[in-house]
Amino acid sequence: MLLYHGSKSGIQGDIKPESRMSCDFGCGFYMGDKPDQPKGLIASYENNKFYEIEYNSDGLKIKTFEDNYVDQIDWALFIAYNRQPEKLAEYDQLCKRYKAYNELYDMIVGVIADDKMTQVMQLFFNGQMCDKAFIEAMRYVKLGRQYVLKTYEAYSKWRFNVIKEYKLTDADKKLIISQNINRTNQLSTMINQIQTKYRRAQDVKFFDEIIEEWNK
Repeated sequence: MLLYHGSKSGIQGDIKPESRMSCDFGCGFYMGDKPDQPKGLIASYENNKFYEIEYNSDGLKIKTFEDNYVDQIDWALFIAYNRQPEKLAEYDQLCKRYKAYNELYDMIVGVIADDKMTQVMQLFFNGQMCDKAFIEAMRYVKLGRQYVLKTYEAYSKWRFNVIKEYKLTDADKKLIISQNINRTNQLSTMINQIQTKYRRAQDVKFFDEIIEEWNK
């Protein structure tokens, strides 16, 4: 499969898990199936490097969050576990579930949550957005999927074939930053519209209700 990776200063030596533990899917090596999002992450860095990688996932244990209600709530709770562990600290069964995700799978695949989507998730985690509004907002964001390598088996050198490696030009960076600003403005409008739509909706659930239900 063809995947993309953006680095602030270039990959040094062998590919390995160098991200923060507080990233979406915990510590790992992050790639995406579309180029725009990883380019956006590195556009403001002088020594950036962008990579196009042919990756072989044969034989790996892969956890994939699909495009359905249950998997998308599961995805959100997993990100909450990794980014804000205090949110789930008292829920033993959920913590065991997501600890297992981090430890048992070679690769985890799911929708990308950029900074604006993280704001949406924060509304959801804080009980200011219901589940249906959250799912609709997720479906509006089309940044593609992220493929996160978690284990030594996933980092095996034979799995990687770097097809292209290059630095973003000044023109590239200017265009990407402009696109990011426009997209952020569009998302802000969309979030307000969705919040209004579900303000008096019936048969919705909020974060505290969901984690109580899922922890059983």
